[in-house]
Amino acid sequence: MARPKKEIEELLSYQTTVRLTQSEYQIALKHAQEANISISQWLRLSSLSQKPIKPKVFPISRETYIQLVKLGSNINQIAVKLNTGTYTKIYSEILEVKKLLMEISQKLSG
Repeated sequence: MARPKKEIEELLSYQTTVRLTQSEYQIALKHAQEANISISQWLRLSSLSQKPIKPKVFPISRETYIQLVKLGSNINQIAVKLNTGTYTKIYSEILEVKKLLMEISQKLSG
């Protein structure tokens, strides 16, 4: 069974050669991989689009989300204490936030 033919508007009839430096190629490759498309598609879409192409966002685990919520809560508590002039336990809370950030970083990288 043959593949269905594309409409005339969908055919890629023209070819243009683009030369990139090594660093430009690496940037294009990175963006294309983040968007989960080919370099050709990324170059075509980004050059003809008014808006930048956003990378696909991958869902995070529930555990990571819970840690981010805790981190946000800790930061809000610190901000409230700083704004009210209550500076007690600030250092320990900053260390707790640092610990949570390190845990999140390890989970995202591993």
